[in-house]
Amino acid sequence: MFNLTPIVKNLLIINVLMFAVPELFLTKNLFIEFFGLRYILSPEFSITQLVTYSLVHASWGHLLSNMFGLAIFGPILEATLGARKFLIFYFVTAIGAGLIYSGIHYWEVKPFQDAAEAFLRSPNPDSFVQIFSGFSRTTYENNLAFIDQYSRNPDNEMLKDQAVKTINSILDMRVNTPMVGASGAIFGILMGFGYLYPNLQMILLFPPIPIRAKYLVGFYGISALYSAIQKVPGDNVAHFAHIGGMLVGFLLLRYWKTSSKYFS
Repeated sequence: MFNLTPIVKNLLIINVLMFAVPELFLTKNLFIEFFGLRYILSPEFSITQLVTYSLVHASWGHLLSNMFGLAIFGPILEATLGARKFLIFYFVTAIGAGLIYSGIHYWEVKPFQDAAEAFLRSPNPDSFVQIFSGFSRTTYENNLAFIDQYSRNPDNEMLKDQAVKTINSILDMRVNTPMVGASGAIFGILMGFGYLYPNLQMILLFPPIPIRAKYLVGFYGISALYSAIQKVPGDNVAHFAHIGGMLVGFLLLRYWKTSSKYFS
């Protein structure tokens, strides 16, 4: 089914080992903690994480979905670009996706971080309500009962402690949760495939219908953008990393083509 090329094969092996070793031999996936991409202002952030995050995954499903995309589309790009350029392409799109994700993550998190830290210095219902008013409507409504109760009883120590715990929990999740996965590079490969072979006819697995590569790429790109803008509660997928991988992949191939450095 898969006609694996050398770089693709090695990337598959590395990604599987980076997940399987801690999964099988450790009680916790420490590789995520060590190699995942941290919030750019976190003391645990390291520039090397812009590479290493793409080699670790959160679950078997996460790993298999990315490796399936790599095995399907990667060999075609490697055969076209050559091994050296394909390897460059893979990691440049991964790094670019990480940078774009980090920039947008900072833009989204920094105002909340400032407001949360101000609230924790001086907890009060007004600051608490202001913080939650910036969340999605669903999140706000899910906490509406507590918000109303705290607003009516600002001096209640039990409610104040609960409010502090809530903000600390959200702050910890937003600031200290690392981003992992090869999705940025895989979406870059998908873009490269569509860029090189836009009219190639493919048969989808589900549903089994024919589709041209350019339409498949367009569908994934629009879906990622829509999901990133919607911000559905509970959706922990780094959609902007997907978009970033596609954008960087497109720009890199355009550069190679216009500078006559396209093929190996």
